[in-house]
Amino acid sequence: MVNLAPAILNGWKEIANFLGKGVRTVQRYEREMGLPIHRPSGTSGGAVIGIQSELSSWVSSGRKRGDSMPRRRALNGRTNKLRADFLTIDSEVGLTFSNLALTATSPEKKRRTAQTARKAYDTIMRLREDADLSDAEESRLEANLRRLKSELESLGQKF
Repeated sequence: MVNLAPAILNGWKEIANFLGKGVRTVQRYEREMGLPIHRPSGTSGGAVIGIQSELSSWVSSGRKRGDSMPRRRALNGRTNKLRADFLTIDSEVGLTFSNLALTATSPEKKRRTAQTARKAYDTIMRLREDADLSDAEESRLEANLRRLKSELESLGQKF
């Protein structure tokens, strides 16, 4: 009698042994490259199984790092959103420091807070080249930067 049931591997260790890799490598393959793993409980953690025929097919299909492009695009989108948020927050921090410099009575405090505001401005100008901002984000950032530059110029900063 021929056994038609698929050969099932129970757990990360059996899957890793079948593929000739370490457990952490196989877990990374699942996370980054779409290694076909099944979770009987339906949750992202806990027990896992692998079906030998699916794993063999995945290996023979020649999956490479480039196959994780949808994941990389999603990661780049999140990174870009963080970059846009950082630029906006940093522009507001720069404005806060320029306002502190404008109201400072001590010349030393005025100088230090103006320097901090200028560093924020310079950092934003350098990092914004790599950011893909929405129209609203770009508009808000531009308004903050114009105001910050104006305040810094009134504090004697040269551009």
